[in-house]
Amino acid sequence: MIGLVGCPGGAFAPGGRDALPIVARYSASISTSERKRLEKIADRLVVNEPALVLTSVFGAGVGSGLMEGPALLIGDDREIALSDPQRSEIHEYRISMLAADGDILLISGGHNAAFERYRNEVLGLGTLDVFTLPAEPRNQHVPLAMRCALHPDALNAIAAKAGKAGGLTILPYMGTGSIWVLATAIAERAGIPVRVAAPPPRLTRRINDKVWFARRVSEVLGAHAQPAFRSVYGPAALAGQVGRLARQADRVVIKVPDSAGSLGNISLNAANIRDHTLEELRTFLLSVLETIGWRGRFPLLVEVWDSPVSASPSVQTWIPERTQGPPILEGIYEQVVAGAEGAFVGSVPAALQKHWEEQVAHEALVLATLFQHLGYFGRCSFDAVIAGNDHENAELHWIECNGRWGGVSMPMTLANRLVKDLEKWVFVIVQLTNMNFKPRTMVEAQEMMGSDLFKVPGSEDGIVFLSPFGIESGSGVNLMAIARTVEHAKGLAQRATQKLTGPAV
Repeated sequence: MIGLVGCPGGAFAPGGRDALPIVARYSASISTSERKRLEKIADRLVVNEPALVLTSVFGAGVGSGLMEGPALLIGDDREIALSDPQRSEIHEYRISMLAADGDILLISGGHNAAFERYRNEVLGLGTLDVFTLPAEPRNQHVPLAMRCALHPDALNAIAAKAGKAGGLTILPYMGTGSIWVLATAIAERAGIPVRVAAPPPRLTRRINDKVWFARRVSEVLGAHAQPAFRSVYGPAALAGQVGRLARQADRVVIKVPDSAGSLGNISLNAANIRDHTLEELRTFLLSVLETIGWRGRFPLLVEVWDSPVSASPSVQTWIPERTQGPPILEGIYEQVVAGAEGAFVGSVPAALQKHWEEQVAHEALVLATLFQHLGYFGRCSFDAVIAGNDHENAELHWIECNGRWGGVSMPMTLANRLVKDLEKWVFVIVQLTNMNFKPRTMVEAQEMMGSDLFKVPGSEDGIVFLSPFGIESGSGVNLMAIARTVEHAKGLAQRATQKLTGPAV
């Protein structure tokens, strides 16, 4: 599907890293009293769970942030529950769009030399040192960072480069525990400081946990700021709470808390389950959960599925270190979802009434500020819905937090990087999966674009490929169109998609 955004205002580079330009597109503020309240909540959360901010176990030279010198980029999602190791490769090259000249990209499997040449020669993003860790059936579920930490040749090569530079930043898709273990291994091997461009691992886990986030929303913004929900800790409680909410709403959703987006969502038509006995409902729900790969772990989140919904805004933020200023609101997008589970397929600019735009921006800033006080650093997005028949009679409900990079934030940052005159351009994102068309090599795909291919320098508009995967397997398309107008960008994106996918095979 298609997503687009304008690029007003100037960009700045956190930590002096030009490959990560950040653009503030929305403004909001919070009062001194509100800030103090958030600080107290953050302090209490840390007292109750000191490991939230703990990084000392990784060594004195390892911490959150960005530093000068090369970066090691890792686009691995294997530590997200229910993720598919084979689809993890999609992210491995897409994150390279955040890399600067001379950075290191860690991937599984083999090189895609054509895509590496494309990002260097066509987009002018610079050369990469690419380290590969061959995928094997026995280790395909093992996080890429952990495999690197245990692979002497890869670890020595990365440590040697970091040692010459005097330091290293690890820029991960998500700051999981294995990322921090690798940071320690590199710091100890090279004797240099290492920074992770992500929050501490326990905080990363909590913020991406749907149950934990729901509790924070209720605590900070009030119970009215989210759909009715319950966390359940066993099969009997699951059946009981689903049955109770099914009597109050048209749809109920079960969410695996540590999964991403719709991957762990089961949306249920309440009318189909209201007459079930608790035992029948328990058996049915456990069976459905097993079909998506759930392995029996509790808690699960049971939530009312808001309907009708008049808008689904998603806010992209950058959360700097506290000493570097408040969180930055880079954009508010309307999510495009498909299917009963609400699978993300793209985004468009949120066309909200002014008062809704202001409320969305303010509440997102409140949540981001709480996280900043907890020690969060890096990319973060917040997903919400405006529940109601229309904007005038509705409520804003926050439903999910993504404490990581994603399908909007990576191309958004790349567009900031490619387009210098930010006020005059928009971009469109196409993210299509589960398709069936004739596979194209990256060279063929570029040739098919003809004069529509975006090139640096020289192009004023055109198509940017975000990942080689999907196109090369004939299973999907992930690209971006840059142009001066929405209509032109949409036309470019649609024409490119039609050329690539062609007739089904």
